[in-house]
Amino acid sequence: MTGKDLFVPRQTNTALYIQLHESGHSLGDLLRVQKAYRVACAMFNGRYRKSGRPFICHAVGAASSVAHFERDLDFVLAAMFHAAYDSGQYPDGRSSRRSEAHRKWLEGRIGPRAEGLVARVGAMKFDTGDPERLLQEGVPAGDEDILFLQLAHEVDDLADGGLAFAPKYGRSIETRVAACAILARQLGREDLAATIDTYGGRYEALGWAAALQDVRLEGFRIAPNMRTYIKLRREKLRGGSIEVI
Repeated sequence: MTGKDLFVPRQTNTALYIQLHESGHSLGDLLRVQKAYRVACAMFNGRYRKSGRPFICHAVGAASSVAHFERDLDFVLAAMFHAAYDSGQYPDGRSSRRSEAHRKWLEGRIGPRAEGLVARVGAMKFDTGDPERLLQEGVPAGDEDILFLQLAHEVDDLADGGLAFAPKYGRSIETRVAACAILARQLGREDLAATIDTYGGRYEALGWAAALQDVRLEGFRIAPNMRTYIKLRREKLRGGSIEVI
């Protein structure tokens, strides 16, 4: 795959709308994504990735990646809200875990099928060493759709070079990329596999990024209000690695 042909995930809502329109989605689809995006803005308000990239850009990027390889809009929305039960902010101000109240709230905004996909994405471990493990052990029957979501999400993680500036997976990036590409091919998604391979290969040239790495933090948050600030401060006092601004 050449640089000219390489898919680049969109990072803004408007660019995502254009991508969806150009791929043939209806105006109704675009309005649904726009409504969901506004919910995501509130849910991930003030959150940044360890690299410093605003989390909402990553949410859009993950949705864009899925939309490039899959037309199903519920999958696109699931990608946008993949972290809803990990670090989303809900109106009740409580943790982001998937309580019944949170399930109903999110379901009412993105639909029951998309919410169910979000929950299943959160349940599939895909951290350091997990793609390699899944390659050895096999993907649980019926979870092929969730594996696809995880792999498409990986494209946005790789595309902007962020894993070189903030090494989320330590030194395992080469084996991780190789495993992800093989898993994509096992799903019959050669375009996805080739995209992962190409982006992964670019990391060899990013050795200079080590000088900009900050290994102290998992990420950081700007507290949008006093209630959230107090909650985050308590988390930090308990030994959490999130910086509160």
